Amino acid sequence: MSDLVPVTDSAVAYRAPSMVALPSDAPTLAQLFGFMAEAELRVQSLRMRIRDTAITSRGEETTWFDVALRHPGHARVLRRRTENPMDRAYDVWISDGQSVRTFDAESKRASNRPLRWGVVGADRDDLPGFSRLMRPQTQLPAESLSDTFVHPYGYARNVLSTGAVALVASTTIAGREAFLVRSDHPRSTLVLTDRPDHWIEVAVDGATGFLLMLVEHIGDHTSRHAEVTQLEVDPPIGDEIFQLHLSADTRMLY
Repeated sequence: MSDLVPVTDSAVAYRAPSMVALPSDAPTLAQLFGFMAEAELRVQSLRMRIRDTAITSRGEETTWFDVALRHPGHARVLRRRTENPMDRAYDVWISDGQSVRTFDAESKRASNRPLRWGVVGADRDDLPGFSRLMRPQTQLPAESLSDTFVHPYGYARNVLSTGAVALVASTTIAGREAFLVRSDHPRSTLVLTDRPDHWIEVAVDGATGFLLMLVEHIGDHTSRHAEVTQLEVDPPIGDEIFQLHLSADTRMLY
């Protein structure tokens, strides 16, 4: 299944997507996954709100993510652990493409460090497609839900395509048409979910290729449900969105 997600020949900034739109009829999995690989190239800016509910031994735990992105390099992810906008249970991640600033409101701790792009040489042209990384135009927090939804090519290649994949239906999420993809028993590094009845369902936006929903199941039990509740494509985003104002009692870690 590794050939489902093509990788571009080079990590060139401002490259144009090779596929502008999906075919009018149902796409093949190769077409859909290739479309997902170039999702961020179809926009200059975006705003996305994600509601993530995990079902654990403590019950349901919900987190909200507000993502603002403007190419090239500018991104802001606000993570809230409550719906109350006045509550201090939140943290912020902001990047300008060169550095990353973070702030945790509960502990009043902040940091400022260089942006790291991962392993040097991982995007080399002589690497096989299944092991070559695609460098995004605008980076988001690594291994985060926001990164998975905005840059879905890694999740499609490393998780979805390792199972038995099928395009099962179409639906509407946040007012946008989406394709539902199911992956049965995908590869997992987590012992608790590495079971034959583990399956994943995702919804792919038919216009951009972004993920709009990610649901993890163990048999008939839903262990996680993450869904986009709002998506704005190419909204105006000013520089003030990426500013971080800290109080005098904030503790800088590094």
